[in-house]
Amino acid sequence: MKKIVVYQSGTGFTAKYANWIAEELGCEAKEYKKVKTDELAAYDTVVYGGWIMANMVYGYDKIKALKLKNVIVFGVGMSIPSEEVATKIAAQNEIEQEKLFYFEGGYNPKKVGFLKKMIMNMIKKSIEQKIDKTEDDIHMLETFKGADCTNRESIKPLIHFVNAKE
Repeated sequence: MKKIVVYQSGTGFTAKYANWIAEELGCEAKEYKKVKTDELAAYDTVVYGGWIMANMVYGYDKIKALKLKNVIVFGVGMSIPSEEVATKIAAQNEIEQEKLFYFEGGYNPKKVGFLKKMIMNMIKKSIEQKIDKTEDDIHMLETFKGADCTNRESIKPLIHFVNAKE
């Protein structure tokens, strides 16, 4: 089976996961902007990764529009991984639940552009103003200080899923 990992990364966390996944699957990882979209049709499996904001997997809409054979998606965000988070992301992006994998990334304020930094600051302020903060809220406030929460072990279910399809 011919596989490829395609990704869009804003601050490097999604790229890190994409490279780990490609290494485990024995295939290439490429940034979306460096891939000719017509070449993706030649692959049996496309693993697509994008960063998440407001439960949207960045760039997935472009991949979805290509109507490829077998697309597995991973999203990278700041929330603590949970079934609830993955379910919301799958629903919001119209991805089959079994084909969506959520990984925790982090936050690097030095690599975030002005507009995104403003948005992130608004999100941070809204969390700070909450009276009853959840565990995820507290975790996100800590992450806003700058953190790398990536974990190579978390890709195992995705690797197993892709390998089981062969």
